[in-house]
Parts: sequence; structure tokens; C-alpha cells
Amino acid sequence: MIRILNARLFRIAILAALFACCSDCIFAAPQNAGKKDLTVERIYTPPMLGSRMTSGLEWSPDSKRISYLERTGHGQNATTELWVMDVSTGERKILVNAETMKSVEQPQKASAIQGTGIARVRAENYLWSPHSDALLFIGSNSLVILDLKTMTSKPLLNSESRIDDVKFSPDGNSVSFVRDANLWVVSTSGGEARALTTGGSEEILKGKLDWVYPEELDARTAYWWSPDSSRIAYYQMDERPVTRYPIMDMSSATGAMQYTRFPQAGEANPIVRVGIVPVSGGDTKWMETGANSDVYLPRVNWLRDSRRVAIQRLNRAQNQLDLLFCDAGSGNCSTALTETDKYWINLSDDLYFFADGNRFL
Repeated sequence: MIRILNARLFRIAILAALFACCSDCIFAAPQNAGKKDLTVERIYTPPMLGSRMTSGLEWSPDSKRISYLERTGHGQNATTELWVMDVSTGERKILVNAETMKSVEQPQKASAIQGTGIARVRAENYLWSPHSDALLFIGSNSLVILDLKTMTSKPLLNSESRIDDVKFSPDGNSVSFVRDANLWVVSTSGGEARALTTGGSEEILKGKLDWVYPEELDARTAYWWSPDSSRIAYYQMDERPVTRYPIMDMSSATGAMQYTRFPQAGEANPIVRVGIVPVSGGDTKWMETGANSDVYLPRVNWLRDSRRVAIQRLNRAQNQLDLLFCDAGSGNCSTALTETDKYWINLSDDLYFFADGNRFL
């Protein structure tokens, strides 16, 4: 846990240092209140004494611009604009004005239970398309896409159930998401959403993270697009062996309960396997990662050829890490590398495949 927190704090510190270099471009400057006595009334009376952090920071996929949200006003008078800054010149301009933002922003429903696991890695409010020509605005159960050339928008999804972990396909032609513990896709040109998996439930998660993987292994997603956009690799997490705990729903007026599965030290973890499903539809092919199910599969990466996936397999003691290369068509896996340590092996996200398809770092 300390290792994960330190890594997150390090990343936050790096980002803070980077944006401090151009703070006059991105962050609002604090107001000069002059030399006045600091009273309790002044502390709690607008305007705020300190500067405010900019929200919605995103890189455009072409790496030429940083986008961010600029909010002004309060209550019914509040407005939001989406701005972009050219990283080479520092020039700023409005990309999506307040009127258009009002029509495309999607509502977010607060979760009754916050602070651990998947609640920390929910989808952002918007995503850039891979070709930087569109923006996808994400709500708790809705999707709207905005064409940046014509500034016209269209709804892609309006669901009765909550959606999570929304992504563009690498070619930009599809949008994927998790709903009711199953994987779904919808075309960016419109049409009905299609389920790629079935049978997902509270007990069997498909493409959805449990408590352990994000909290203890720093996993951020449970599914991955192939580079050619033809297939998706995903986790299936069998939660049935894991102890189920009741948690009071503090948003309920009647004292309703929610449940979460949490393994105490030494208790059963979820049984996890990696499957690959064609985006066009069809059966899942399961990767043969070994007979021992009491292991972690904490990292999954596609190789550039879109025919193989790299799966890292970590033993329960976390002192042996195997790098497996698995054939997406047959499911056959071979061990490319094994790392051992007398005490502990740290996980990372630094696996990189060269374009020649023969080497990796």
C-alpha cells in the first residue's frame, strides 16, 4: 500500500512541477486583497483567498495541445467553457464555448460509497478521439460525441444502467464501456450498443475491476483494445470465493445496504483469467496462463502485431514475476522472462514493444 501511495504522490508532484512552469497560462492567479486583517468572515466570504486548480486537464492525442475546463459563476449562473493551450507557443483559445458545452455536458451521479477501489478510477468527463477531431462527453449513463470540425453533436448512448471505463478504439470508430459487469461497444457513427460479453454479475465481473486489483496492484482498467481495433482483451474476475461485506448506503433515507467483496490477509482472492473477444462478435478465447488460480495477473499489454498479448503473472507471495506471451487466436502461452527476488518484486507500467516486433524493454 505504501509503495502504491508513494508512486501516486510522485506522479502528482511531477505534474505539479510541470504546470508550475506555465502557471500563468493555466492557473488563475490569486487576487491581491491588499494589506487587510484576516478575519473569520473574510475566510468564508467570496472571492476565495487562494487560487483555484484547473480541472479537466487532458492532452490531445497529437500532443500539440492541452485542453482544460474553465468554469465561472455559481449556481444557475455557472458556465463552463473548454479551452486549449498550444504547448509550443502558450497561446490559449476557446475550443468549445459555453453554449455548446451546455448542450453536450453529461450529468454525473455521485456514488454513495467512495474512497477505495473502482470508485477512484471512474471515467473522465470527456475524452479526445484518437485523431483529435472529436470529443466524447461522458455521463454516469450517457455518451455524447462532438465533431470539432462542424461543432455538431449527437448522442451515442442513453442507458438505464450506470456505465464505467469508457474508451475510444484506437481507430476512433468505436467506443467501449462497461455496463452491468459486461463489456459493450457502440459505433461513433451511431446505432445500438452491442454487448461483447454476457453473464456478468456481482459475482462474475467481465471487463470490470474488483477491489483488490486497483487497490493493491494499482490496476487502472480491466480491458484493453488491440492496436488494430479488431479485438479486446479483458479480465474475468470470479468473486465468489471472496468474503462479502455489507456497507451502509449513506445516501439512502431508509438505511439501505450495499455490498463489497474484500479478502482479508490470507483469505481467498478472486479467480482471474484473461479472455480475448472479437469486436465484431463471437466467443471469448481464454488465455492459458497456468493451472494455479491463486496468482495475480496484474498487467496485460498487446504486442504491436495485434496477434499476441503479454500477460504478467505474479505469485501470491509477490516474489516471482513471469512475463507470458499468449497467442490471441489459440490461447497458447509461453514464458518469455522470469524475475525472482528473495523478498519482493515491484510492479511497473514500463513494458514497451519496439516497432520491429522482435524486441521489448
